[in-house]
Amino acid sequence: MKYSWIALVFLLCACTSGPNHQEQMVEKRLWEYQLLTHLNHFKSYPEEARLQRLTGMVRVAFVVDAKGNLIRHKIVSHTGSDLFVGAVEALIPTASPVPAPPPSMLRKGEIEVVAPFVFCIEQGACTGSPPQRI
Repeated sequence: MKYSWIALVFLLCACTSGPNHQEQMVEKRLWEYQLLTHLNHFKSYPEEARLQRLTGMVRVAFVVDAKGNLIRHKIVSHTGSDLFVGAVEALIPTASPVPAPPPSMLRKGEIEVVAPFVFCIEQGACTGSPPQRI
């Protein structure tokens, strides 16, 4: 009988932690969407690249604090023209602050994210990957 109570306690703990994990996943996805939407408002296609019909992607790692301030960033990789790197370097400071991340995503008051900035002339012809948490 003693072991059945222990099993019941473990079962209750598992049931109560399930929805919390699901809520955190929903919060994470919502924040990722809000973050990319916010950043894309500041993105501009370099005119020279547009005239040459160039496409590419710049992946940027950046750190966001609990209030949404962009603390630091670095270019992780890029494809296509260096014009895109310059465009992303110009937008990062102007995009701060970004939507604040959910507290459950923070480690020591901040989070590091890698996000793609896709430059494509035709909508839907290029795809990027969602931001990744480091």
